Amino acid sequence: MSHINRLVLNFPGFETTDAVHQIERLSAGGQKTGKLWGFDLDVGKIASKSQNHRTSIEFSSQAKEWTAKTTYIQFSWDDIISKYESMPYPQSFFANFPKYLLFFLDGSVRKYAKASKRYWGFTIYPMLLMIVFAIFSWFLMDFTIGQYGLHWGMTAIAAFVLFLGLCRFLGDKVYMNLSINDWGFARDLVTLSNPEIVKRNALFADHLIKEITASKHDEIIIVGHSFGSVWAVSALAIALEKKPNLLKNKRVTFLALGSSLLKIALVKKAKYFDKFVKLVLAEKNLLWHEIQTKTDFISFYKTEPFEPMKIVETVCDVIVSRVNFKHALSPQRHSKMKKSMYLAHRQYILYADKRMHHDFQLRVFGPFYADELARDPYLFENNNLLSEAMD
Repeated sequence: MSHINRLVLNFPGFETTDAVHQIERLSAGGQKTGKLWGFDLDVGKIASKSQNHRTSIEFSSQAKEWTAKTTYIQFSWDDIISKYESMPYPQSFFANFPKYLLFFLDGSVRKYAKASKRYWGFTIYPMLLMIVFAIFSWFLMDFTIGQYGLHWGMTAIAAFVLFLGLCRFLGDKVYMNLSINDWGFARDLVTLSNPEIVKRNALFADHLIKEITASKHDEIIIVGHSFGSVWAVSALAIALEKKPNLLKNKRVTFLALGSSLLKIALVKKAKYFDKFVKLVLAEKNLLWHEIQTKTDFISFYKTEPFEPMKIVETVCDVIVSRVNFKHALSPQRHSKMKKSMYLAHRQYILYADKRMHHDFQLRVFGPFYADELARDPYLFENNNLLSEAMD
């Protein structure tokens, strides 16, 4: 009987859901994934609850001809996100909008447009909404107040108050404020001006050193979803600076899902991150597997992940898979997903309704090595191990 013992080190994206609830979401999806792929999943108890922003759990999966044991470690930074999200309005707007504006002023938005038109559209989305709100506010106040012959300054003040109101209430409904908070955090990540980010990077690096050094697993998967890819690269790079042979004799796959790596890497001031990326790509024992989908506007679809950074050659292997969630979801779930760009962006880590090679949970719980699935998208169709499990 085949057996795999794996370690999964997961860095989540920009959401305030805490580590325990994210693991519970994964576990619930894992049960559905087991039914889809023909295996039983045993979910262990959470071994630690956000101790030093690290939460761990053990999973065991079993089918006719194979078993797998997964040590799953969830790194958390939801507390950092919460400080951006919980800031009262309009204070949050005044704090984060100038940071968002800097991406336009320093030429980053132009670089995004060159790398990915879709991501450029996501970048300018909040700005377009604010322009619409501002024009509407001015003309409405000019029509209702200006006709009484009041000073134009009164009209401007009233229009500004209405503009803030529209940004607050309509902006929440169309993800505008969430996006601006996201860009505010991104700017702090570029400049490392938030000391909590620096401390968390160092803490995550220490965790990686400890986990990878002690690992006797058959494979290690480092997962970075969205902004998680930035955290994962930073932590791994810092860990490699401290311990250059950290990955020696290890089988490591870096799984980048809807990566936001270029969001930071293309900003001129983020020189430290360019160095971090190059350190990771210089690891011969690592495979970088990037999964992109055209449904996701919050990632760089159809972009070679390192070409915009002018990195032509890498020591590690780099594989990019472009997929369509339409082929992985039921018509009902796919229709619901298309109505929310943030739900589409999160689908990478959620369960699928149909068997597809890019299934994240197949990599976490299934019988195949992550690097094998990256190199052979049809492995699950041609492998007798899984066909036995699905009988």
